[in-house]
Amino acid sequence: MAHSKERLTKAGDYSLDVAELLSYKITSGGQPPHGENAPYRVDIKPIILQIELQESIFSQSMVGKIQVYDTKDVRTLLPIVGLERLNLKFHTPGLTGINAVANDGHPFHIYKIEAVAPDNKTVGAGAQVYDIYFCSRESYFNNMRKVSKAYTGQVEIGVEDIFKNKRYLSSKKDLYFEPTKKSNSRLVVPNVKPFQAIAMLAKKAVSEKYENAGYLFYETKEGYQFRSIESLLAVAGSIARPAKFKYVYQMSNVRHHTGGKQIVQDLHGVYSWNLVKPVDVLNNLNEGGYGSKLIEHDMFNKTISTTEYDYFKDFGNHFHTEHSDGGKTSVKTPLPQMIFDDTTKGLNQAFDQKVMVKSSTSNIYDQQDPVLANTLYTLDSISAKHTTQKAISQRVLLSNGILELKVPGNSVLQAGDIISFDMPLMQPVGANKAIESSPYWAGRYLIYDMKHIVNRIDDQYSIIIRCVKDTVPHPYVAEFNSWSHFAERKTHNLYKIDNELLGRIQTSGELDGNKLPNKGIHG
Repeated sequence: MAHSKERLTKAGDYSLDVAELLSYKITSGGQPPHGENAPYRVDIKPIILQIELQESIFSQSMVGKIQVYDTKDVRTLLPIVGLERLNLKFHTPGLTGINAVANDGHPFHIYKIEAVAPDNKTVGAGAQVYDIYFCSRESYFNNMRKVSKAYTGQVEIGVEDIFKNKRYLSSKKDLYFEPTKKSNSRLVVPNVKPFQAIAMLAKKAVSEKYENAGYLFYETKEGYQFRSIESLLAVAGSIARPAKFKYVYQMSNVRHHTGGKQIVQDLHGVYSWNLVKPVDVLNNLNEGGYGSKLIEHDMFNKTISTTEYDYFKDFGNHFHTEHSDGGKTSVKTPLPQMIFDDTTKGLNQAFDQKVMVKSSTSNIYDQQDPVLANTLYTLDSISAKHTTQKAISQRVLLSNGILELKVPGNSVLQAGDIISFDMPLMQPVGANKAIESSPYWAGRYLIYDMKHIVNRIDDQYSIIIRCVKDTVPHPYVAEFNSWSHFAERKTHNLYKIDNELLGRIQTSGELDGNKLPNKGIHG
């Protein structure tokens, strides 16, 4: 079994420093270092089989599961009732890692016990196996509270209030936010849970530095993040964000003795990879990934305006996973520029693929104060045409090109990081020839979801990474000449076809190889 280590001896090493349950019960006459009136603690390191901890840029809270082999019935004697906290601390030796320990970090909260089963394979073991599920403290407060409040001004002000306010999430963790454009927009949160309230605010957020829309709100080991997707791809709005770690697919490690260089090489290796969904054009069309039409109605001015969104025209305004010498690129689109069939247009010009209708009314009269009843106010809200369509396209196209990697444990990585993967070109390789990289799928990826797995049986720490790219390293060839197949088109009357079949049956007098009686043929 692995124990506390400070030196990396092989890829997959880990140090499990703390894993203990803190009961809702308070002890009296406690001993140092915890002292009087401290929670009753149980060290569960010796009974752990496996730890899983998951984080995602599309999830508001970190969650996890610990599988235990319990020979002392801790579940009953503690007891575990769903009101316990979990102190958990582990890392890759020599690197920073997960620190969720009270008075040092922020402990998790136990919320569920599942799959309790006795060990019937070992005679006289008197043991049981079960799963302990845990989540962040904010998940509890999210399910206990509702937000009913109006927020005016920059979006992050409202998010910070919901995040820190004792009436809402009451979080004690760090909050990292990306400033939004100055605005006098007003949003009324209509009695919804805090996470949902923040999601409503996030949809209204427009970055101060980037020409994008829609923010993410998610948790990592460092705290909570409120930021745009593009801020994950670039630095200070001026240059592409460097990749944090590079992975290369290589032969599995078969060495019995490894030195420093080999350990580092293995740490950059990949156990397995799977390109989950490289392409899904029909879904992208249905969701408005390539183009859309927004119809806005201004009730105050009694006007209707229509905005058509063209993915190719907008692509170069943003940073993406790939770049051109550190800058934005307008040619590395995951969809080649081409004319589709006989339409004389590209898919990016099929604006009816998604049509939306929204109100753009921004002028109102104050009806609350009788003195100001005729005063006209302009809510400086940013039009949906600057936010909705590009936000939809960005999210939709980040659902393609999904790569799943299983790699050695690396506690430095977190959701939202950029990594690179030298995906091989899958074709036979001759003797003494190097494997070529895929021209379209090797390169930079954004981690959107990752699961830390500490397996105490195999004494190994690994990570399942799900990452995505929304560009290609080398541009596809553009094609503006279209082609379509030609065939004679006919319209067929099914009753006419049936009458012809009926005539043949009547002539032969047979059905299914058997002679029919005359009444069966002629009625």
